[in-house]
Amino acid sequence: MRILQLHNHYGSHSGESTVLDGHAELLRRQGHEVTAFTRSSVELDEMPFGSAIAFFTALYNPSSIRKVLDVIDAFGPDLVHLHNLYPLLSPSVLPAISKRKLPVVMTVHNYRLVCPNGLFYNRQGICERCTGGREWNCLRYDCEGSFAKSFGYSLRNAWARAAGYYLDNVDAFLCLTEFQKRKLIENGFPDAKCHILPNFIDTSTTDGTQPSFERDGFFFIGRLNRQKGADILVEAAKLCPEVRFSLAGALDASCLDSAELPSNVQWLGVVENGEKTKSFRKSRALVFTSRSYEGFPMVFLEAMQHGLPIVAPRLAGYPEVVREGVNGWLYEPEDPASLASTIRKINDDPKLAERYGRQGMKILEEEYSGDRWYREFLEMASRLH
Repeated sequence: MRILQLHNHYGSHSGESTVLDGHAELLRRQGHEVTAFTRSSVELDEMPFGSAIAFFTALYNPSSIRKVLDVIDAFGPDLVHLHNLYPLLSPSVLPAISKRKLPVVMTVHNYRLVCPNGLFYNRQGICERCTGGREWNCLRYDCEGSFAKSFGYSLRNAWARAAGYYLDNVDAFLCLTEFQKRKLIENGFPDAKCHILPNFIDTSTTDGTQPSFERDGFFFIGRLNRQKGADILVEAAKLCPEVRFSLAGALDASCLDSAELPSNVQWLGVVENGEKTKSFRKSRALVFTSRSYEGFPMVFLEAMQHGLPIVAPRLAGYPEVVREGVNGWLYEPEDPASLASTIRKINDDPKLAERYGRQGMKILEEEYSGDRWYREFLEMASRLH
């Protein structure tokens, strides 16, 4: 097949961009021709009145429509694969693509199709007030911390829903978890159009390193902010001072003060891939503490690749990947005491952690490999032709 990818990169590198590149690389290895038409939100920084431009292009962007159709005419794709379209590509390109009679699939990385900020989360915590066509709650509760931005997010979602951009012009929504699929169906997306196709990792790069009960300490990697639950982890660490923790990522001063971290917590800062791999290999478990519904954290697969079991909240689609008693443990969301209790159990039974790590590697090979993703993607794409 010839596959055209469409994606609007965010202001900084994101997991979505990594997944986009992974899809392209895998499909090319399988003999398909892949080209990508992308924009980047970084472009707005170089434009006069960039915020105002983003407001209008998110609703309708004739320039993107022309450019996408030019790429279609030149490349002649058999399939169009969407990722993120906001703000510069704009979902207004979808009716134009549909007129070319091309099948369109979309990897649903987050919840933006039914939640203006894509997270089901705001400063008050988990929030689903915008579902069911009530997008204006994003403005009412100022979910973006800026009324102008919250208004823009509310309007673009309401506009896309009213115009039927996604429902009328996308043939298959590739959800990352059953939880995510259920959220779309609850909001009017047809069951027949919603498929589950999780993220994958290239298991051919696995170096065969096996987990060992000699590993020690617990590792967290991600933005150290409230949404990611960094404060929950630190509070849990205070409850088990005999356990060592390593935190990697950019620190949000409104959430944590590096000078006030307990002595058993080490902040590593932002780490490169090599340092991240070392931490995976020497830690006893990965700790994931997000307060929000994340689509499918790639860090789960990275940890499993290195034989690292996972501790995660009993929330959203996380239990679908982190299977309690198999490759990890679940704790009660936003409960430092529950997290601390779980960590103590792991710390006291390193051989159990080793076994869970091995079982995680097996799950990765069987369910989250590139080969598995490719077979299911090809089967789904074939049904659309």
